[in-house]
Amino acid sequence: MPRRGHEPRIACAVLLATVGLSCSAMAEPTKPLTPDSAVTDYCAAWSVADQSARDRLLARVWAADGVYSDPEPTLAKGRVALSNVIANFQRHYPGTHFRCSAPQMHHRAMRVTWILLAPDGSQVTHGVDIYDMARDGRIQRIVGFFGEPPSVTPPLPAKASARAQGGAARLVGTWRLVSATERMKDGTERPDPNVGALGRGYIVYTATGQVCAMLGNSQRSRWAVADQPSAAEASAIPENLVAYCGAYSVDEAGGFVVHHVEIDLSPNRTGTDRKRFFTITGDRLVLSAAPPLPEGVQALIITWERVR
Repeated sequence: MPRRGHEPRIACAVLLATVGLSCSAMAEPTKPLTPDSAVTDYCAAWSVADQSARDRLLARVWAADGVYSDPEPTLAKGRVALSNVIANFQRHYPGTHFRCSAPQMHHRAMRVTWILLAPDGSQVTHGVDIYDMARDGRIQRIVGFFGEPPSVTPPLPAKASARAQGGAARLVGTWRLVSATERMKDGTERPDPNVGALGRGYIVYTATGQVCAMLGNSQRSRWAVADQPSAAEASAIPENLVAYCGAYSVDEAGGFVVHHVEIDLSPNRTGTDRKRFFTITGDRLVLSAAPPLPEGVQALIITWERVR
């Protein structure tokens, strides 16, 4: 005969044995399911090889009728189907494991980024999962995407010209230096002293209104010690190189572009403007510097060729 007070335990054992549970398991408190813990356990399920352990994780975080889809294409409805998808994945990618970010959430939707790591720790691929959450906190649906999200090209900014089909649009791109020539007041011509006869360089105009230029003398002498110029070598840098970046604006009617210098090889030029008259013929861009010019110089003409 059972001792007095043991009747509830016996009844529990008899009742739960019929459904394969134990009274101790019934008595164990369950951890509250939060968005973070749902992501953590779901992510772990993809890395667990043992089916019973994986199924326990899915039972905790995945809705009974939850749906998973990705670009493979994969479509799994319910916990058993998802567990089978994971098992098949592990057969194709043995030893790999996932790392998932914390969720970004609003209402009952979440976004989570993830990376797949090889056994040696190198990255195999990455992607983003979009979650829909059930009211009980379990995951109702995941739509997975692989790789980087698609990019979008921003429109031309107002400062680069509201006339988007005018000079601003034609300036946008990368241009390779052809020549930089000074036309002297006595009628002679000479290479720009900063660039020389065999100068090299590029200028880049972006669709978002930035410009960067670097051009210089390709025949300048190498330093005696790499990365450690002497005082004489350092003082020669601005004599053989032009380098600056900043914003730009276009005056279509005036036929000129203004480079608003934000950083320059010479700190004294930072915050200044460089005004350039321009013409574009086919893939040739000609920039002519506006006054003031060096003494004896009537015009500074820099010719560029579009990089394709």
